[in-house]
Amino acid sequence: MLIYCPKCKTGYEIDASVVPEQGRRLRCAVCQKVFKCMPEDLIEGSKLRAAEFTEEEKKHLDEKGQLQEEPQIKDSEENQVTPEKSEDNITEDKEADSPEKAEDWEEEVAATQKTLDELASDNQYVKDIFQRLSVETENLFQIDQEHPKRKYIFGIRKMLGIVNPKNLQYYLYGLLIFLGLILYYMRYEVVRSFPSTAQVYEALGIEAVVPGEGLEFQNVVRREFEDDYVPKLEIKGFIANKTDINMDIPKIKIELLDKNGKVIQSENFDSIIPLVTAKAKIPFSHIISRPSPLSKYVYLTFINLPPEEAKKK
Repeated sequence: MLIYCPKCKTGYEIDASVVPEQGRRLRCAVCQKVFKCMPEDLIEGSKLRAAEFTEEEKKHLDEKGQLQEEPQIKDSEENQVTPEKSEDNITEDKEADSPEKAEDWEEEVAATQKTLDELASDNQYVKDIFQRLSVETENLFQIDQEHPKRKYIFGIRKMLGIVNPKNLQYYLYGLLIFLGLILYYMRYEVVRSFPSTAQVYEALGIEAVVPGEGLEFQNVVRREFEDDYVPKLEIKGFIANKTDINMDIPKIKIELLDKNGKVIQSENFDSIIPLVTAKAKIPFSHIISRPSPLSKYVYLTFINLPPEEAKKK
């Protein structure tokens, strides 16, 4: 079928099936004239031919031989920019009321409505979140007002970084090390208060018991004499047990001091009686051969044997 531009009379071959009953808006490729093509406007023919102007149209030809536009008010649809589709140098001006366009429009409207529904649902979900946060904030504010001390405690925790679990772990490690140092330097006091902990310290190889703790020397006297022209010094007295349990007597150390308190001679010895019962006392005696003539004082203590000597014993 043929169709001619009403302005420049340029002819185009067009398929009649693409022109619906309500018509289709087309654009001329030569003069860009937009016109509406109806099915009855199509002319049968297989070849393009030159169109002739009528006598009335010839009066309105311009210098280029094109029909001048009749003064008329163009509707808003002609001014709209629409997608174009060319077929044999003719451009199609799509209409919104075409079946294909209507279906696309319905799908787009449905998709838009679905998106709006999803946004409304998401918006309600967001509103619920903010509402819960608002309620929780009000509860926290009320708790702070009822318990002002919690606010200061939280501030201190935040300042120290305890709120962070990783920092809290470091603080716990530091606290354990600090407690370990305290238990080490106060081991004697700990064992005095809790005697059963002595085994724990012993298992760790830490000396935590004061040698002879609970025992004391009483009525200590000294006697100087000669035996086969050898000067000797006898130290004797009693060892008293002040505790309510039987105690082993550790090794005894005797130190001879001069008048200035300086050690000039010392010896170690074991008590003849190795055990003293609760609230009892036993005698002890020890003789020093060739004591220093400068000795003025005698100092007695209980000692533990070094590991090497203890193994030999």
